[in-house]
Amino acid sequence: MSTWQPDLAPFVNRIPRLYFLLRTVGDALHADLGISTGMRGVMVSLAASDGRTVPDLARERPVSRQHIQVLVNELVAGGLAQVLPNPSHRRSPLIALTDEGRRRLRTLLDRERALLAATAPAVSATDLAGAVRVFDELERDLTRRLAGTRKPAPAL
Repeated sequence: MSTWQPDLAPFVNRIPRLYFLLRTVGDALHADLGISTGMRGVMVSLAASDGRTVPDLARERPVSRQHIQVLVNELVAGGLAQVLPNPSHRRSPLIALTDEGRRRLRTLLDRERALLAATAPAVSATDLAGAVRVFDELERDLTRRLAGTRKPAPAL
């Protein structure tokens, strides 16, 4: 049985730099659409459903519900999202993309695919699959660890 343990620190320590580079490039790429990278993330989540609540969206991310509410307010003010009644909860409405929001999201994702396609030839399928496996394993492990440290939600 192997006792080799990889030193993941050099790999993991590059993630914040890559995140900030992606955010900066994304903000510049989509400036004419009026969509920040934070708004983009919420839009992608909304596109995957017919409507989500702000608390639902916040649970998916390591940010506060208040931060998500600010992003949702910007999307609604820009006509990219709408507030809908929630039959399951009177005080927590559903948020959904508008037709314009879906159109802009398609434009945004097409631009990103084109940008990433320019990088793709430098990355082999094997390298990409290996990186995805490492990220998947890190995410699973950290999610398990985090689940063991969370306090139960207060009863409503």
